[in-house]
Amino acid sequence: PAATAGSLPQPAWAPQVTLLAAGPRELRAAVLFPSGGSRPPGPLPVLMAPYGGPTRQVMRARRLFYEPQWLADQGFAVIVADGRGSPARGPAWERAFHLDVATPALDDQVAALEHVLRQYPGELDPGRVGIRGWSFGGYLSALAVLRRPDVFHAAIAGAPVTDWRWYD
Repeated sequence: PAATAGSLPQPAWAPQVTLLAAGPRELRAAVLFPSGGSRPPGPLPVLMAPYGGPTRQVMRARRLFYEPQWLADQGFAVIVADGRGSPARGPAWERAFHLDVATPALDDQVAALEHVLRQYPGELDPGRVGIRGWSFGGYLSALAVLRRPDVFHAAIAGAPVTDWRWYD
């Protein structure tokens, strides 16, 4: 659409985001399904899209959901979950993975997934779960298929952390 004087053009569509407090730790999570009439029949494959590190995605800004919505519109249910280590939940939460960045981050992604699967029984396919991420999320994605192949069946690891001395 065209912009009016003094305004920015607005996107033609807005992400359809459902926010949840997932599991006993009340992880901040967002779930996106295909919009409009683009939903294929049957249970949807699931794509986890974490950052999973020392920043947050879910509550930060709605604009962060345009890419996950595009992915959902390709026929996925997309879950974005902020686990331990993300800010704005208190110092203990932020330092929860001080000496072990892998275990709490991965455990929280699994907990968010399990919660969402319970919220949408029959709509999601737990046998087709992938995970994708960039930076810390890339590291977490590679870790997920290596440590939890029972849960995660495919991963896309973009620019994963390969040496912690150079991370942030």
